[in-house]
Amino acid sequence: MEKKRAFLINIGYYGFFIILLFLAGKYVLPVIMPFVVAFVIAFVIHGPAGWLSGKLKVPKKYVSLLILILLYVLVFGGLSLGGGKTFAMIRDFVIRIPQRYQTDIAPFLNYVLEEIGDTLSETDPFVAGQIEESLQQFVQSIGQTISTFSVNLLSDVSGILTGIPSLLIRVVITVVTSFYICADYDKIVGTVWKHLPEKARTTCMDVKKYGINILKIYIKSYTLLFLMTFTELLIGFLILRIPYPVAIALAIAVFDILPVLGTGGILIPWAVVLAVIGNYSMAAEIMLLYIVITIVRNFAEPRIVGKQIGLHPLITLIAMFTGVSLFGLPGLILFPMAVVILVNMEKNGALHIFDREEK
Repeated sequence: MEKKRAFLINIGYYGFFIILLFLAGKYVLPVIMPFVVAFVIAFVIHGPAGWLSGKLKVPKKYVSLLILILLYVLVFGGLSLGGGKTFAMIRDFVIRIPQRYQTDIAPFLNYVLEEIGDTLSETDPFVAGQIEESLQQFVQSIGQTISTFSVNLLSDVSGILTGIPSLLIRVVITVVTSFYICADYDKIVGTVWKHLPEKARTTCMDVKKYGINILKIYIKSYTLLFLMTFTELLIGFLILRIPYPVAIALAIAVFDILPVLGTGGILIPWAVVLAVIGNYSMAAEIMLLYIVITIVRNFAEPRIVGKQIGLHPLITLIAMFTGVSLFGLPGLILFPMAVVILVNMEKNGALHIFDREEK
């Protein structure tokens, strides 16, 4: 009974803090996100700046600021060069979706309906008429859906544009804060560290140690998944005799790193376009390639990630799904990492969620 009571107390204790962390991540983190991002940038720069400072015999403060300036020049330079063109291309594409449907897809669907109607007219005319009418209504509903989708997408884009001033304010705060933190990183961290209780220091050191290790493992795991997807795509394109197979496979594999989009974001529209222009065999082959890659990815990802980070594939899959459901794309990576850090800290005695019997 004492062990059960201690177990329940530990679960309640850590569960309370997990709930607090969840609420903080849901409601507090968006408010302080510019400062968090600024500190993360300074933390990442801190290591290389220290190494370069020792090599160049220059104070680390100035090296950090120089690296930070170069980083922002690259990021904002790339955005200014490609961001406007990308946005214009997306806007033009969205505007032309209904027109594309009327000029390309609708005639093809009407042709299919006529073929189906001619085939069915040889059987029961009444049934043929009912089926043809239903199919025509289906085609009309598709057109209305596409038009509605285009309008909604344009309104979403407009909503993004109206949110740009707020985003710019956050970006400016992040940039300015990152310069202040980089300039006095050691002093800021030292002051915070000095005022932390001993237990909190130990916990922070454990989280940092396990977090860095898990981040390295994640990079290794998703590199393996990237190479696996690239290899599957390359083999498939070589079999299908797709031109420029290496470049296309590489581009889609990079696109596949984004979990929300994946290979389906390219292969499915590709297959649809091939079907519209009448190349049914190639469309079916592209769809088959997509199905194979999806099955292999869903089977391999929990196993590869779980094996690398020391979790059972089922736990990894649950953590991924929970993370993406609660926090979106960042949660897909951060939530499993948090679970792994807790599990490894428990295994090594840094946490005591579960009582162990003395041997």
